[in-house]
Amino acid sequence: MVRKFTEGRMLAYASGNFGKALVFSGADLTILFLLTDLLGLSAMAAGSLMLFALCGDLVFDLVAARLVIRLRHAGKGYRWMVAAAAIPCGLAFALLYAMPALGMREIWALALALLVFRGAYAVIDVPHNALMAQITSDSRARGRVSGYRLMFSTAAALALATILTPLVQQAGSEQAFDRLAITGMIAGMVFIVTMILCALTSNDGAGRPIADTPCEDGIAIPLGDPMVMAMALLGLLTGFFVPAFARTLLYIGSYVVARPELVPGLLLALTFGQFAGVLLWTALTGRFSKSALLAMGGGAGAIGLILFALCLPWPAALIGCAALIGFGLASVYMLPWGLLADAVDVVAWRHGRRFETGMFAGYLVVVKASGAASAAAIGWVLDGLGYVPGQAQAPAVQAGIIALGLGLPLIGCLSAILLMRRFDLGHARHARLIAGLARRRARRDAQSGAEPVSGLKRGLAKSSGDGSTGAGGLALSAQARQSISRSMVAPAVARS
Repeated sequence: MVRKFTEGRMLAYASGNFGKALVFSGADLTILFLLTDLLGLSAMAAGSLMLFALCGDLVFDLVAARLVIRLRHAGKGYRWMVAAAAIPCGLAFALLYAMPALGMREIWALALALLVFRGAYAVIDVPHNALMAQITSDSRARGRVSGYRLMFSTAAALALATILTPLVQQAGSEQAFDRLAITGMIAGMVFIVTMILCALTSNDGAGRPIADTPCEDGIAIPLGDPMVMAMALLGLLTGFFVPAFARTLLYIGSYVVARPELVPGLLLALTFGQFAGVLLWTALTGRFSKSALLAMGGGAGAIGLILFALCLPWPAALIGCAALIGFGLASVYMLPWGLLADAVDVVAWRHGRRFETGMFAGYLVVVKASGAASAAAIGWVLDGLGYVPGQAQAPAVQAGIIALGLGLPLIGCLSAILLMRRFDLGHARHARLIAGLARRRARRDAQSGAEPVSGLKRGLAKSSGDGSTGAGGLALSAQARQSISRSMVAPAVARS
């Protein structure tokens, strides 16, 4: 019964990813087309407006993190924030798709609508992601909830591919602005209902032994910590390198393979492969660590990318290659969130303070900034190579498309494999870490004047010296580890 309740709570929490993916990915896929083809902006003006909005995201996430921490001080937790921001965010999304029907073509009005939407979304995104560290403290369960999140996101991607995107295309060709506005309203309402239900049905793991008080949360994260740096690098890989395949698939199908009608099939194969990957990687989280599964998925994605490059002369074979790529990349997209929740615990152990909201907000900033940089880099490289829309491309441009669409994600997959070799935090070690944090928490409650990491400091004081691991973390001496184990039954987290 307890297991069923826990799984239900995790599914309720993960369902929020359906609403988030529906509005954010929907806007990401269609807003640029809406601005140019439906509202008549030039491509330069529309691109500049989107870049302005993306820069706003970087500020919004940090501001949202500070707001979350301040409201937690006032007794309003993550779930309250998600529910409170759902309505303004959903209404702002509906307004974006009602702009053509309302005749809103002023650049300032468009910019304001975009900023309101992305700002409201950040107020939901930061606490919803940070809530993952509170839903469960079990490393295996965090792997499963990472899979559930991606499962709901992929379901939203199917809805976008089959409903929203075709409607936007149809509105551009038939001037069906009223139908587009109604679709935006329906999507906004689905988002609002989904996020409010997510907030009401998922709790924050009340009673969890490592749940520190809100005043101990912080946004000024220790940037020099090896685990923080490793997560930042992982965010760069998942934001800049790995998604380049999907971002350039239209160019590959249209100008390299010269089969633009093949692109929808490739996108569907990528999505269904991702579905299969979610199911398998989630099922394996009980037997393997998240870092090992992410490395496996990176290997499968790398194989799929290599096969895709080899099969370019045979377009029919590319469907299977795209499915394999989606299957492998599913683990690269889903598991970093579980690793990030574990990293919060590691940093709390090392520094005597939890930086839950700050670490999740910082990771979001890295992913969004690197994603924006990747999109910009693709455009700049193609422009520099002489890309001309709608025409047959020169061999140099085709080679550039292949390098961007296949080379960048291949580098990302291989780099992720190497990075995961440095994550020495399996399920058993993380369980010992949680036990150590609980013991330290109990001691802190019992001794109000005691230093928060006195046991760790005693162990370091008795050690014969610090050693450096390949990951750049501090390796404790055997004497220090024994001291820690005797005092608090805590793990020796020697490597990141």
